[in-house]
Amino acid sequence: MKTIVTFPICFLLGLAVLFPQTIQFAPYEFKNDKGAIVEAEMGSLQVPENRNNPSTRMITLKMVRFKSTNPNPSAPIIYLAGGPGGSGISTARGKRFDLFMELRDIADVIALDQRGTGLSSDIPRCSTDSKMSLEEPGTFESYLEVMHESSEQCLGFWIGEGIDINGYNTIENAKDIDALRQALGVERINLWGISYGSHLGFAYSKLFEDRVEKMVMASLEGPNETIKLPKNNESYLERLNLALKKDTLAYSKYGNLQELMRAALDSLRRKPVQTTFFDGRSNKEIKVGISDFDLKLVTSYFLTKNPEDASALPLIYHEVLNGKFDRLVQMVAGMKKYANRVRLMPLVADVASGVSVARHELITKQSKTSILSGTTNFPYPDIGEGLGIEDLGTEYRKPFKSKARALFFSGTLDGRTYLESATNIVADFKNATHITVDGAGHDLYTSSPEIIELMKSFLSGEMVKSKTIKVKIQAFR
Repeated sequence: MKTIVTFPICFLLGLAVLFPQTIQFAPYEFKNDKGAIVEAEMGSLQVPENRNNPSTRMITLKMVRFKSTNPNPSAPIIYLAGGPGGSGISTARGKRFDLFMELRDIADVIALDQRGTGLSSDIPRCSTDSKMSLEEPGTFESYLEVMHESSEQCLGFWIGEGIDINGYNTIENAKDIDALRQALGVERINLWGISYGSHLGFAYSKLFEDRVEKMVMASLEGPNETIKLPKNNESYLERLNLALKKDTLAYSKYGNLQELMRAALDSLRRKPVQTTFFDGRSNKEIKVGISDFDLKLVTSYFLTKNPEDASALPLIYHEVLNGKFDRLVQMVAGMKKYANRVRLMPLVADVASGVSVARHELITKQSKTSILSGTTNFPYPDIGEGLGIEDLGTEYRKPFKSKARALFFSGTLDGRTYLESATNIVADFKNATHITVDGAGHDLYTSSPEIIELMKSFLSGEMVKSKTIKVKIQAFR
């Protein structure tokens, strides 16, 4: 039986005064993925690895600060990346670079690498001897066994390296943000995030609501929503099917999406297959077993996040139903090959955030009839059993009423964090504006130029009303 260790919020808050905060900034030439260069600053901030441990070591957080172009800037805007495990600095180099630059009109914008991620990680890479069989069709049990064994091996390795694994949860992450606020010498901060970044933002707001100026969050994940409801995935698939119907050429070929998916999965359930593909790296033919569970995992991992991913979903299921596996086999092979890869921060953050007993029971019930079962969450929460990762407790997962001024964005075709969940979260925020982006997926910030304009208006103090933005949906393949 797993031992659950929880810590009262007041105790966690009290420890903050024991660790004074200082920050160092140095000039930094920031180059984005397209080669554009902008002058910025690289910041370093030391924080305790585990504030519950008086003898804890100090770790260094890294961030890039883009100074505001406004002579009278608002409170600093701190970007909280998703994942968990995403890098704020890497995000600023990519597709959202222009958003970071635009928001300088409002305030300083800080791309933070959260603890254990990107430049804020000193965690050595771990390799394990637990591997998936490529040739055998995958099952829930075979994947979980490899993932759990790999996690045990890596956690043991990291502990041996002197790393306090229980320092990499969302409470510690939230306290890092307040340490950054203190080090910046400001009373309040603006929070901007997405996905896990919203989960972290909500944790911060719950602990330090009076220190939040405004929050802008997309693809929302509430305190008790690390583990998603399969029923919401069914609603997402219904919306995706409606989008497919509007693509008359694709719909005439594939028909009803849910019926197609159930038929293809049933064919693999009754008769798993073994097929091959040519691997250019090894210059060999690779034999791969494919089961219905393999197909469910591929779908949940790779084909539901954004519309551009989902555009291939009907095609792949149609091919499976017709005995063609050329596309699917390479995805399954890659998934099995990397099933033993473990990253500390994502593992600990998700296991520690956990799930309430009532929600877990509901998820188990809904998984029995859902097309994709519970694979949207896999391998969580099952992987956490016996790993020694401390659960953050029931108080952490409770919803909370907030007075914070908030601007929320949700995509109707987001297959990771769902529109239905967002509606429930918004109801708990007294001063929230909810923008529904019809046709957008999980990574919605760059789906419409109207989004950045709404963000800037909101952060400037203008009134922004809830509304729906329609974006063009990518054609199905």
